Amino acid sequence: MNWQLARQFPSLVWIMILGVFFSRGTFFMVWPFMAIMLYQKFNLNEWQVGLTMTLSAVSAVLVGFYAGALTDRLGRKTMLITAGVLAVLAFSLLAVADQVLLYAICMTFCAISREIWEPPAKAIISDMLPSSEMREMAFQLRYFSINVGAALFPLAGVWLGFSGQQHTFFAVAAVYLILLWVVWWGFRRPSSPKTATASIVPLRQILTVLKQDKLFLLLVAANTLVAFVFAHMDSSLVQYLSREGLDNVVQLVGTLIFTNGMTIVCFQFVMVRLMQKRSLTHRVQVGMVLLTLSQLGYALNPVEWYWGWIVATFLLSLGECVLFPTMNIQIDRIAPPNMRGVYYGAAAIYSLGFAIAPYIGGLLLKAYGGPALFLCTSFCCLAVFVLYQQVRRAERQALQLSDGPLENQG
Repeated sequence: MNWQLARQFPSLVWIMILGVFFSRGTFFMVWPFMAIMLYQKFNLNEWQVGLTMTLSAVSAVLVGFYAGALTDRLGRKTMLITAGVLAVLAFSLLAVADQVLLYAICMTFCAISREIWEPPAKAIISDMLPSSEMREMAFQLRYFSINVGAALFPLAGVWLGFSGQQHTFFAVAAVYLILLWVVWWGFRRPSSPKTATASIVPLRQILTVLKQDKLFLLLVAANTLVAFVFAHMDSSLVQYLSREGLDNVVQLVGTLIFTNGMTIVCFQFVMVRLMQKRSLTHRVQVGMVLLTLSQLGYALNPVEWYWGWIVATFLLSLGECVLFPTMNIQIDRIAPPNMRGVYYGAAAIYSLGFAIAPYIGGLLLKAYGGPALFLCTSFCCLAVFVLYQQVRRAERQALQLSDGPLENQG
């Protein structure tokens, strides 16, 4: 990685990179413990907890697609401010909610605010950085910031006694309030984008373009399965451990989240250096091998062996630090310049994997138990390998038809 490139980033790009450190950090300090809160506060069973989390996430994904289109129509600033205001209100209400229905509504708006935020934040990085090398560096740094926050904040929350406490949602709301002010300041800087993308594409044409982009559709399908597998760490695994009667389960969950974040902090750029001469498809294959091993580890690990959970999470995290930045780079390379917001919004459909995982995971946990669930996710990993074989064929066909941006994918 060429760190000299980072010095050339405009201030608004740095806001998009560093803002996620604080917002996602405080988010991860409380959200992974949501399953425990719903179980302890309202005595919901596995599938009820999963259904509650899934409905909120599915609603957010459906909104996220249109948020991407609106990003190109209304402008990046408008969408970021809207997402920030919604997050402040939702997390504040979540801190005082005392009914299941209110919890579910607030969780839905929290998830929607995140889906609205993501397309314009990523589009700003693509808009303001001229070269693909600079954009790749920015996306790597952004993901690095997310995981530094994910590593430090949950562990700090456990040490301070905040994790698993409802009032901690006020901290998330406060961080988003500060972030709103910083974003407003960033857009007043001379280098900030002043308007939305000049070329406005009608929604019908957007759908037609996306439908015809076979490579994009294959990537979304594969990434949806990847997201489905990863999501079980924050939902189904937490439920599994909390219902097995383990001592200090909150501390164990906090340790796993810390392991996840710190592994990425320590190894992300090591993996980038190792993978830099490989094609994006090959990077994904390496990440999927690691992810498959982690799921087999979760399936076969004895419940009481804490180190087994930590080792499996370490393998999952190594796979994650390869896979998720690569997803953003893939979309950046195939998205037309006047439809970046659209492509990032549509690519967020892969979040359906995150959305349905808690419900399906809850059903499988209740019916068959944890080992069977993680054997199923292992088979999902194999399905991703099959899809990426199709992605490679689609890339070759695109290269034969055009000299467009895909030629740099190797």
